[in-house]
Amino acid sequence: MGTTTPPRTLAEALRARGDESLAGLLRARPDLLNPVPNDITQLATRAGTRASVVRALEHLDRFALQTAEALAVAPDPAPYDTLLSLLTGDGLDDGDQRDDAGAAITAALPRALATLREQALVWGEDDRLRLVRTARELLAPSPQHPSPTGLGPTVSEATAGMSPGRLQEILAATGLPATHDPVSAVAALAALFTDRTRMAELLDTAPVEALSVLDRLVWGPPYGEVTPNPTPPVKWLRDRGLLLPVSTRTVVLPREAALHLRAGRAHRVPEPVPPVVGTAAERDPQAVDRAASAYVRCDDEAVLNEILADRRSTGLRLRRLAPTVLAAQADPGSLLEALRDMGYAPAAESAEGDVLITRAGARRTPPRTPPAPVPDGPPVPDDTLLGAAVRAIRAGDTAATAIRRETSEDPSSTTPAGSLPRTTPAETLATVQAAAMTGSAVWIGYVNADGAASQRVIAPVRVEGGFVTAYDHTADEVRTYPLHRITGVAELAEDGKG
Repeated sequence: MGTTTPPRTLAEALRARGDESLAGLLRARPDLLNPVPNDITQLATRAGTRASVVRALEHLDRFALQTAEALAVAPDPAPYDTLLSLLTGDGLDDGDQRDDAGAAITAALPRALATLREQALVWGEDDRLRLVRTARELLAPSPQHPSPTGLGPTVSEATAGMSPGRLQEILAATGLPATHDPVSAVAALAALFTDRTRMAELLDTAPVEALSVLDRLVWGPPYGEVTPNPTPPVKWLRDRGLLLPVSTRTVVLPREAALHLRAGRAHRVPEPVPPVVGTAAERDPQAVDRAASAYVRCDDEAVLNEILADRRSTGLRLRRLAPTVLAAQADPGSLLEALRDMGYAPAAESAEGDVLITRAGARRTPPRTPPAPVPDGPPVPDDTLLGAAVRAIRAGDTAATAIRRETSEDPSSTTPAGSLPRTTPAETLATVQAAAMTGSAVWIGYVNADGAASQRVIAPVRVEGGFVTAYDHTADEVRTYPLHRITGVAELAEDGKG
């Protein structure tokens, strides 16, 4: 694949990555490593399984997940500008505040896309962004489960199975010209709902009650129940396709119409910046002091004077509130301990002024050790394991994508795809010896001692005594193979490079 050719599949996109990028994918999604994939194609297949995709989505930050949700309701593939529009919207009703939010989203979107690309949830160039199929199935709306965005199906999906006559009635009610086939009718209705000017003109003629119905559905869920004899506002919406039937008692707001009512936004409140989590140190210092303060009360003023004069009480930050009361900027436990260290015998009081007798709680059994936390998913692999896994995947992919050239000129002898090459022992020996002399790689079929067959790409180094010693590109190591276990040999096109 050339460097300028855009990838057609997720496997091609992963194959074009560097080793560090592949290691980043395996680090972010360690479940892909168990076991280590044989090649890039197997890695891409495993990355698209439902369990793995669900785990990856659960570990995304909020804005990266919202970006994936927006891609799930965008066209497939979607340009970068379309995705940005779904997140920022185009109806700026609250001025500078909306402008600030749009600027924050614009600045945060490249980072979110980079996260999704790194985890193989999104692939493709910026002009053709694709969400992996499993993630789209999980996040896109369907009759079984609504989308996290609250959007419903598209006009095309909602009108599937609708009679051509009914489609023409909807076109007539919206003022659109009749079409010759249902496909063009659906396209005309979708174009109307996505045209901001014409859609605004249509809604200007809607009854106030009809707009109230749309307001209840616009942010989801987009489904609503209707009676066999709908009210005039609902009938007005159904006649113009703003509510499309799902069943005899259920209607849905089409996605294109909902996006117009939302000013083009997929989410009500995108969160490009994580919310600030306050700490205890950021609270009001005076509130902290009041919560942690204690007091010392004694009928003998001379004792309180001694306590104030004692240097050991400096850390308690004592101050006199009354002749017989001292306030301390310390918690009651620390205050009692400090007074005992100074030689006094203080007693704690309750809020009602009763003396509290404190003693250590007796235990019949020793304290229980808290259980060790259970890790969520497989452990993150270390750099050594990641490096070895990437090398193994690269080696296996080199063997899997190598293009072989048949040794026979007879077209009827072409080896079917996926089957072992078949050659005579003499042809096998001659081809392997020639490869050892020229330093080229060959494709072999091999049957091990257990009878398991496999295909390998090897670069023969030495052939003697009925054995061939070669560098095995599949295993990424030097191995020795008995010639009698090799089913056949096929030369590789382009000097063994796929």
